[in-house]
Amino acid sequence: MVSQEIVQKYGVLGPLPAFAHKMVPQNGVRHVVLPPEVRHNAIWDYKISPTGEHYFSVCAEGNFSEFVRLYRYDPKTLAMQRLFKLEEAIITSPRAIRPSKVHTSMGFMPDGRLIMSTHTTASAPTHPYWMMYAYYPHLWEGYPGSNVLIYDPATGHVEDLGIPVPHETIYGGVYDAETNAFYFTGYMRGHMYKLDLANRHVTDYGQVTEHGSYCLVRGRDGNIYCSSRSGAFFRLNTRENRLEDLKLYFPVSPERQFMKNHHVILFAADGPDGKLYLAVGFSDQLMAYNYETGKPECVGRFGPEELFGAFAWSHDAIDGMAFDKDGVLWYGYRCHEGTIGESNNWLVSWDVLRGGKPQNHGLIGTPGRMVNVFNEMYIRDDVLYGSDTNHDFDPPGIFAIDLESVRNGELGPLCQDAYHWLGYREAGQYYQGDLAVDGERFYKTYQNRPVEGKFNEENHTQFKANCLACVPLWRLMDKLELSSVRALGFEEGGGLWAICGDGKQHVRVTIGPDGQFLGEQPVDWQPEDGQALAAQFADVVLPAQPGRRYLAQASAAAPLSGGRQLVGTKDGMAAVVSGKKAFSLGAAAPNGPVRAIASTPDGHKAFGVAGDDSDLGMVFSYDDENGLLQLGRVMAGARGGYVGCSYQPSCIAISPDGRRMAIGAADRLGCVYLFSLED
Repeated sequence: MVSQEIVQKYGVLGPLPAFAHKMVPQNGVRHVVLPPEVRHNAIWDYKISPTGEHYFSVCAEGNFSEFVRLYRYDPKTLAMQRLFKLEEAIITSPRAIRPSKVHTSMGFMPDGRLIMSTHTTASAPTHPYWMMYAYYPHLWEGYPGSNVLIYDPATGHVEDLGIPVPHETIYGGVYDAETNAFYFTGYMRGHMYKLDLANRHVTDYGQVTEHGSYCLVRGRDGNIYCSSRSGAFFRLNTRENRLEDLKLYFPVSPERQFMKNHHVILFAADGPDGKLYLAVGFSDQLMAYNYETGKPECVGRFGPEELFGAFAWSHDAIDGMAFDKDGVLWYGYRCHEGTIGESNNWLVSWDVLRGGKPQNHGLIGTPGRMVNVFNEMYIRDDVLYGSDTNHDFDPPGIFAIDLESVRNGELGPLCQDAYHWLGYREAGQYYQGDLAVDGERFYKTYQNRPVEGKFNEENHTQFKANCLACVPLWRLMDKLELSSVRALGFEEGGGLWAICGDGKQHVRVTIGPDGQFLGEQPVDWQPEDGQALAAQFADVVLPAQPGRRYLAQASAAAPLSGGRQLVGTKDGMAAVVSGKKAFSLGAAAPNGPVRAIASTPDGHKAFGVAGDDSDLGMVFSYDDENGLLQLGRVMAGARGGYVGCSYQPSCIAISPDGRRMAIGAADRLGCVYLFSLED
């Protein structure tokens, strides 16, 4: 029995035909789930070694504090053996945000050891939610940074190499035996790094993605391939040790324009034809990269026609992908509408090399436990393996199926997993049981989402203003390397000029009133003399952190009403200066210098940008009524357009009419943001 009230409230999906709710044939299935006492709910890294050993990380994802675990899975006995608890292998602070997972970073070294890095999406013990950005500068309750670990299966020993990048969480990594290096990306700042395992030296290549790119692929040519959050495809040339901007961008489906901020590579697999096949987030197309031509190709729509044609999904994606012995591509096909009913993952095969079409083989899992997310997939000896993760807060597992049992196209029994049925109108017709009872804990999880969303909105970490335009100069200019913004200002008519460059070469960029990129020209430019500004306020006692009086030098200033000045220092402090008297306002940013300040034409309000080059950056404001306010980092974009994240805000300007404000960023991916000050 299914409560009609529940169906009406949550059943927004469908109707789909009955066959769409059938499982894969069960005679070839082996589905092992960790016991209920395991609090972890996710597997975000799963690898099979060259000698056939299966390893996976068990992760805590959500609003509870737990450390990551490493397990080994035996496909013959179906046994799952815990290898270590992270908190017993490394030293951690009891108050800090937990390193709760290993995320897409495992790799095997030539001697059989397993290298990996920790990541986090779990809260600190006293935090109500995962608050990574909010506690970034907090010394005791923040995240000290991800650890790089090496596990030796022969001895069971875990070696902690330490934290290569302070306060950053590693989102994805790949080991390269040829250079004996571990390459990885940071979740928050979007930089790519190299850890040289011979000398433990860390190279920072700069920002390669807006934030949160995790799929790093070592290509057949030995280079490391990755993509930005907005779908820019790039590589790191390992032999020459440098990034190469390929000027390649994944196409966005017209109906998915609103998701340009999640157009990142999700999965990749080298095909028998020598091409690299790519699954891209929020795209309905399978892509392939041709190593010989250096161009990406659009292979076609990856959704089986009978499934995507039955309902206009706003989001369908590939979950894991691998080629079988016949060169046929297999993957999980997942769809959802952002509702409680997100548990849909069909096993699909596609003979892409011979012009076939995607074929549905049924929902992945068993009738009582469907696989919600297939994070990793492998095919060994014609057996398909995959990780079963994020089935609400249930423990995760490993799924396996003999491919010979599914090739004949027959489907298995109807799914009876309550989590699958919560969003479907036709649940009453097919579900055996009372969905209101069986799905009670899933409803509670879903009902908590608005509460968490409201909490995060009230405790936001980004600068909140109407973003009129986000101009990704790094994608528009001739050379990405010259896109870092050094100075900007408004022109007559509402347009902008910006000086961009690498400190040696500079160009003058022109931007239209609505954010249109109008062109660039070489220019001779020298930055303003900082010593002159410091000398201007040399006789004023500016505020300082205790013991850092030597940094109490003016680094930026702007006029305020009444003949006053708002002055920022090299150590990030701010003060209102009148004559030779300074009224201290405190810190404009957690760390680093005040970079620039601009005031409205009447001098009643000022905005500024500040922060260390390795921080997240800060926008701040001052007026006599509210005082000094830290307003948050620069992460904004117009809906339907490019969404940017910049962590080195370098310059700021306010229009002559006081209605608009522009911020320039000196990150490797240089951007200009145009905000409205009217609302």
